[in-house]
Amino acid sequence: MEIIMASNPIKLSKREIEVCNLLLMGNCTNKIAELLNIKCNTVSTIKKSIFNKTNTSNLIELYEVCK
Repeated sequence: MEIIMASNPIKLSKREIEVCNLLLMGNCTNKIAELLNIKCNTVSTIKKSIFNKTNTSNLIELYEVCK
């Protein structure tokens, strides 16, 4: 299930799209780190970047932007 569409009007990177999709599917930072084989701090940094690029501050706002 992908939430970000191929058109990507927000210009997220491939990794940001992966993390965004996993976040919006209900995965926590630890689970995303495990799934993508990266550190939790890296996931947190990517999450912050996603929020900045989408001008959101939480998952509810992010879902509204990405649906």
